[in-house]
Amino acid sequence: MNEHQTTVLTSRLRQLADDLTPPLDIVAQVRDARAGHQRRRRMRIALLAAATATAVLLVGVPLTIGSLTSEPSGRVAGPVPTTTSSITPEDGDAVRRAAEEAALRAQLAAEQAAEHAAAEQSSSPIPDGWARRSFLGVDFAVPPGARMEDYVEPTWLTECDCGNTFIWNGPDLGGDRKVYSHVKLIVGDGRALDPAAYAGYDVAVVPGTTHAYVSTETGQVVDVDNQPFQVLDMALDAWTGAGQHVHVDATLPAGPEGEQMARDLVASLVVG
Repeated sequence: MNEHQTTVLTSRLRQLADDLTPPLDIVAQVRDARAGHQRRRRMRIALLAAATATAVLLVGVPLTIGSLTSEPSGRVAGPVPTTTSSITPEDGDAVRRAAEEAALRAQLAAEQAAEHAAAEQSSSPIPDGWARRSFLGVDFAVPPGARMEDYVEPTWLTECDCGNTFIWNGPDLGGDRKVYSHVKLIVGDGRALDPAAYAGYDVAVVPGTTHAYVSTETGQVVDVDNQPFQVLDMALDAWTGAGQHVHVDATLPAGPEGEQMARDLVASLVVG
């Protein structure tokens, strides 16, 4: 191949290369490069804003970056204990006070329930129709048929050396005879214990007292028509370990009915 042929072949190869190569647009390439640079810049700005917002949110919650992690065993990721806390000292004091108040309320409720259970346990059964009463720490029961409201004087009156008295006013013991039953209770009138004074009395068992003596006897009264009329008189005196004195006296129907009422009255007494 001579020099002329080589020149012709080289010229044709260059023309073929030009035909296969797309035309080069310098302006378009510059415009595309600028647009790509602007897109990348906007993306960096958006990512920076998102990262800043995420950091602000993380500051407001008691979680660290490592608060969610996966277990080594492959279990689902969950919260793990952190050392960061958003509870202030004031919040801690409020929580502690609330817990102390709740514990105190629970203790008071338990004590009240225990006292109620103890009272229920210590109270003896009473006959049908009788009603329970409580006066200055003494619990007892009264028969049915009161003709008026109970009389209550819970204060000791120095001018008459009397007081601390409860009276149940019962029905007429003989139709219209104007002889009425009653139960009277006097608490703490200062009478000293003298066992010799109760030699003719029966020893009674009254919960809450150390000594108790009771007497029942048939007595005779005069009714509205000045006619003799029999009744049952009951008297009880009891003392607590603190020296408190409890006196009970009652006028009840004569005979077996009144005797049973007297026994029921004594059995219902509980001194707290």
